[in-house]
Amino acid sequence: MQELSLDEIKLETKNLILETLNIEEVQPGEIEDDVSLLSGENTITIDSIDVLEVVVAIQKRFMVKIQDQNHARLVVNTIDTIADFVHSQHVGISPGS
Repeated sequence: MQELSLDEIKLETKNLILETLNIEEVQPGEIEDDVSLLSGENTITIDSIDVLEVVVAIQKRFMVKIQDQNHARLVVNTIDTIADFVHSQHVGISPGS
């Protein structure tokens, strides 16, 4: 996977979530980066079933492994936490490796 910047990961994550959950009425730019996706305070709110779907999509798209459901809830809290996790899994990995 080509190394992406945090901003690129955030945009890709927003698009991925909207696509995975079939949300058509929200644009990626409307989703706040630092507000929980689980709390009901962001533009979109995801539940525990949605978290599972999003985790699978993130793992496939970004080639990362999220160990268990507790870790998943921490990672899939905000767009920022997702991007930070994905980025941390790829630091030091050269493009194409």
